[in-house]
Amino acid sequence: MKNLYSTTALLLALSIASAPFTYANAHEKDGHNGVPSYLEGAIAKLPKKDAAQFRNTMQQAHKKNMAIANQIHMLHDELDAILIAEPFDKEAFRAKSKELRQVYETMRANMDDAFAAAAAQLSQEERKELVAAMAYPHTKHNGPKTAE
Repeated sequence: MKNLYSTTALLLALSIASAPFTYANAHEKDGHNGVPSYLEGAIAKLPKKDAAQFRNTMQQAHKKNMAIANQIHMLHDELDAILIAEPFDKEAFRAKSKELRQVYETMRANMDDAFAAAAAQLSQEERKELVAAMAYPHTKHNGPKTAE
């Protein structure tokens, strides 16, 4: 019974983790530009030239990640097959889960690299504006963060 709960929890976690990629893929078909909405709002506050360059850098990373998203879909299918196989192979499941986490990490690294490259093109004042615009709602009452 404990294994059933562990497996169920892991499946739920994997499903939740894959939601942003499913969402991104659906929006790409609808003309979504590959920039997350929370970031788009922040980018829109930059000067037009800088905003366009920032947006372009993030879009390139998004395109790169869409190819990886296909690999994630395949890995999810393989993980599903492992889960329904009889007998259940715990080691195969762990290995496939690890492979899936590594692919997700590659996607995250691509976005982090793109964000760093785009931010490097901004002035300190523009980066401060970006940080303030991206602040989570519960941190906005503290005002924009400052470099120390």
